[in-house]
Amino acid sequence: MKTIDHMLVQLAAVHLILLLLAQCLNQSEEFRRLTSKSVQYEGVIKEAVPETLETIDRK
Repeated sequence: MKTIDHMLVQLAAVHLILLLLAQCLNQSEEFRRLTSKSVQYEGVIKEAVPETLETIDRK
């Protein structure tokens, strides 16, 4: 029983460290910019200019 308790304490400590690391990374503006879904959807990170298509038939 002591080994299970010891492993649970170790898992809780690792979880706390990972939680603190994630919170510190989330405070970084650079990291938040790279992981934001809205930036990916808006296409801000893309460096290549997309090819424009003519959608209205002008005669």
